Amino acid sequence: MRHRLASTTLGITVLLLGTHAIFAEQFGRTSYVKAATPRPYAVVTADFDNDGNLDIACTDFYRGEVSILLGNGNGTFQAPIKFSAPSAIALAVGDFNNDGLPDLVVVEFGGTGTGALGLFLGTGNGHFRNSANYNVGIQPYSVAVGDFDGDGKLDVAVADSNQDSKHGDVRVFMGTGKGTLKAPTIYPVKGAPFGIAAHDLNRDSFPDLAVTQETAGSVAVLLNDGTGKFLAPVSYSAGGGEVVDVKVADLRSNGDQDLVVANLSRGMVVLLNKGNGTFGKPTIYVATCHNCQGPEACVAADFNLDGNLDVACATNIDDSYFFYGDGKGKFGPAIPINDTINLNGGYSIAAGDFNNDKAPDLAIPIELKGKVAILLNTQ
Repeated sequence: MRHRLASTTLGITVLLLGTHAIFAEQFGRTSYVKAATPRPYAVVTADFDNDGNLDIACTDFYRGEVSILLGNGNGTFQAPIKFSAPSAIALAVGDFNNDGLPDLVVVEFGGTGTGALGLFLGTGNGHFRNSANYNVGIQPYSVAVGDFDGDGKLDVAVADSNQDSKHGDVRVFMGTGKGTLKAPTIYPVKGAPFGIAAHDLNRDSFPDLAVTQETAGSVAVLLNDGTGKFLAPVSYSAGGGEVVDVKVADLRSNGDQDLVVANLSRGMVVLLNKGNGTFGKPTIYVATCHNCQGPEACVAADFNLDGNLDVACATNIDDSYFFYGDGKGKFGPAIPINDTINLNGGYSIAAGDFNNDKAPDLAIPIELKGKVAILLNTQ
């Protein structure tokens, strides 16, 4: 497990950004939802009980569980429902049996043994049943979902660091549409692949893959050839250091999907798409606020409802913070999120409208508190 920070100087374009003189109250006071698991780690959102309200699912690596927190539609949540998933470290949402109900795919960390990928089918009331399990290498850290071959059935991609910087890989499982997956195709990716995201990056209507290379300080892009197979990875610098998370977002509203990267050593990093699935030099946004460390995870959403995407970042030690976007791929200074000092444990972050006011809120699992922090948007 990763519990470390690193800092250094770098010789590429860096934007050193201070905090606003006036503290921005974009989010209200933090409330906490107790998870069934004592150490929540990763978090996703979806409507798991089909009532029109967003719910939360979070993993617990240490207890080997997944907790489901059903939303009441007003920013509060019901008592957690849990199910077993050994060493659960990451998860993603998708409908894998085409019944119209959200399912979960859960990555189970192997450590020095063999990791696993568990597929859990939703029943539509917040409960899940395990339908299949698959080996995924030694150290899988993240998972992404997409219809890679265009057959109308969701597929799964898993990033496996494989304990070293030379022998990592991405494993792609094609879905059957019946709640099971086919044997994986394995794509070697060096640099200890860690975070993964799936989206169409070159406008050919097929989802591609972006994978952070933790020890190489870069992001590898694997373009889909249109049949569900992927071309050899092409790496782009994300500032060096320790690159752990990647999200895909159209930061300029031009149809090109850009990359937002959490660089634990450097800051929030933006790679702009050239329009063909290739990317330019990184722009690094360093949070210089007093308690702002390098981000573990970031998420893009329009928090101030101005039509431009913003980015919120979580850290595992100190303040969470966010950046307002200008709609042209650039961002203002980092703004600490009120009441998140010393949350201790934000390894993941998710955005969603939890109180049905049409403004995106935030959910951050707080590992050492055994709770999920809910930050409601005041916009």
